[in-house]
Amino acid sequence: MTKKQLYMIGGSAGLILVILVALVSYYNVKYRNTHKDFLAEQADRMKYEEESATRLRKLNQTEEDLAAKVSKIEYLQGIIDEEQERTAQLSKAKAQIEAEKRKREEEARDLINSLQKEIQNKEIAITELKGMLTVNLMDKILFDSGRSEIKPEGKRVLDKIARTFLNRYPDREIRVEGHSDNVSYKGSRLNNWGLSTARAISAVRYLQEHASVAPPRLAAVGYAHYRPIDTNDTSNGRARNRRIEIIVMPSKIADSQ
Repeated sequence: MTKKQLYMIGGSAGLILVILVALVSYYNVKYRNTHKDFLAEQADRMKYEEESATRLRKLNQTEEDLAAKVSKIEYLQGIIDEEQERTAQLSKAKAQIEAEKRKREEEARDLINSLQKEIQNKEIAITELKGMLTVNLMDKILFDSGRSEIKPEGKRVLDKIARTFLNRYPDREIRVEGHSDNVSYKGSRLNNWGLSTARAISAVRYLQEHASVAPPRLAAVGYAHYRPIDTNDTSNGRARNRRIEIIVMPSKIADSQ
């Protein structure tokens, strides 16, 4: 092989080497750039994922906060609804109580008007307290001294009371109480306990049998002289203590309020 041929071969090898070095350098630079771009892309993707995760957490928290607020609103609305219902019930109850009060006042006026003579003579007193209407009858208008049989005048008064009031309002329960003074009645077979009780029973029986008052509404009790409304040291006081009280209980509507 000639020198010239060797020179040509060496030149070609050098050129190839240069080309190879250039290619290696090119691909090395391209690889580094590609790897750098890949790392940058990965970093961007991780940043995006972190930001997305943060936004998702915020969104979830916002949804939880919103759900809590909705729940609180529903709870408060429930309280408002309950208060409105309670207010409506109270208004209704107040209207019923007012109507019942007006009714009781009308009842008392009717009864007073029908018994004007007896009231003026202070033989009867009518009072109303907490829905209970009490008709206080002195014993002399109903009974003779020491007796438990009702006099004709007493029957007339009981008829008025039943007609004017008791039978107009059949929902009312009625308690008839007998009271005496502290003086024993000579010639009577009954002591004060027995006399006050017998008189109460006589009034109840008359209301049932002759004034058409339903028996389940009626009760009779005797208190003798143990519940005086006046002194037993004077004749006037003793006269006031000798009495029959017809107590008309509140209606069930008013009582339930």
